[in-house]
Amino acid sequence: MDLFSGKIIRRTAAVAAVPFVAASVALVGPAASAEPAVPASVTALPTTVTAAAEDYRVLVVGKTLGFRHSHIDDTTLAVIEMGAENGFTVDVWDPPNSSAGWWGPGSPGQPDLTMDTTPFTSAEDLSQYAAILFVSPVDNTNSLNPATPRLLDDDELAAFQGYIRGGGGFVGIHAATDTMHTVPWYSQLTGGGARFVSHPQQQTATMRVESPAHPSTEFLPTAWERFDEWYNYTTNPRADVHVLLTLDESTYNPGNNAMGEDHPIAWCHNFEGGRSWYEGAGHTDASWADPLFRQHVLAGIEWTAGVVEGGGNCVTFSEVDGVLADLDTSAMGDAAIAGAISSLLDSAQAAADAGDPATAVQILGGARALVDYLSSAVGDRALLGAKLDDLTDWQGALVDDGGTVDLAFSAEAHVRSIAGRSYLAVRVVNEEASPVDVTVATPYGARTFTDVRPGANAYQSFSTRTSPVPAGEVTVTVTGERDGEEVVSAATVAYPGAG
Repeated sequence: MDLFSGKIIRRTAAVAAVPFVAASVALVGPAASAEPAVPASVTALPTTVTAAAEDYRVLVVGKTLGFRHSHIDDTTLAVIEMGAENGFTVDVWDPPNSSAGWWGPGSPGQPDLTMDTTPFTSAEDLSQYAAILFVSPVDNTNSLNPATPRLLDDDELAAFQGYIRGGGGFVGIHAATDTMHTVPWYSQLTGGGARFVSHPQQQTATMRVESPAHPSTEFLPTAWERFDEWYNYTTNPRADVHVLLTLDESTYNPGNNAMGEDHPIAWCHNFEGGRSWYEGAGHTDASWADPLFRQHVLAGIEWTAGVVEGGGNCVTFSEVDGVLADLDTSAMGDAAIAGAISSLLDSAQAAADAGDPATAVQILGGARALVDYLSSAVGDRALLGAKLDDLTDWQGALVDDGGTVDLAFSAEAHVRSIAGRSYLAVRVVNEEASPVDVTVATPYGARTFTDVRPGANAYQSFSTRTSPVPAGEVTVTVTGERDGEEVVSAATVAYPGAG
């Protein structure tokens, strides 16, 4: 039985151009040739492989002082296999220990794989690693008792901080947010201070892609249905991170501490000179035998290690605000230009937050053009320009050719036999958060279903009156509403012949 996700065509009005030069700014001439204020068209840059794509080394940290996740061993072996296939080698830090507690006896670790001594000796020693993976290294500090032993002691933490600030990469998997709760810096590294707080029973849920051009999400289905253990967090990290995937709480029971309509589950950001990428799924051992999930994590490792680029490179509006604030705008005219850029950034963020990436892209084009009017005295203009380009890549990918968006549904069709007669059975599942209308057209008839509830099926069996039944196609059209506008989608579902 094959499932197919539909593609939705959204018809929207053209977006008016936004003027980008503040009236109070007098522009004499750019320090370098200015770019067009509003690009004629915006296409998300494809993922590119950088010069760092040569063989490199990563470190997997599975050491636990608290509850030990069974997936740690599977994840470690999966990463080793990924490295063998994709040009990196893997060291493992997962020593056995006697840290017994309510969860049972101490951790068995991975004695056949682990390094003999801690690798967190100095930032210089850690710099041999392009990325360090924290694979659910729980340490039982969620009581916030500062006397509870941490995963990393003070000296090890200082080495790790120096590594990140020196441009190192961090990958957090699942319970990477359930360790070192007493170290605020670490929770900022993993993402926006979000720490694990609870989870319901393991169940199937739908993750939705929010950053479709990032190297770790560009190949994923827009609505990605998986069985896993779904975390709730102490806070929503969105203000500080670039959200890659969200959980649709309407597709499962989130239990206590539900986060509501906005529930990030995977994210990334640029942090204190380093790169951070986090995926909250991956609890189940089966995750690490799933080719799609492994590809997702592999691309996260590669982005964090600086091997691939693209899709906005996990930029955030707050990050660009920080780059702008770090400039020296004391020279004549620079303060006014920087102020205009800041104002445009605020407007672009407001448009992005309102779900209008097309307008955000146009405004960002104006801000990008102003960068070249800043004097060389401000400092790193190139960094500001590059970050604005990243914002444009990110938002440009969301524009999706001027208005194409994804509406979530799945459909299947197959031939079945009942009492000697053949029928073409078609099922469409509404994965949206609101009701939709569904029309199914087949070689043997058509049917329209109105107000199909979220999570509900539209199902129909059509008598074929033929035997054997030849292979064919079914056309599924789904109509719903997004932001007060009608959204229409269509998908073609092939089915094999039978009988």
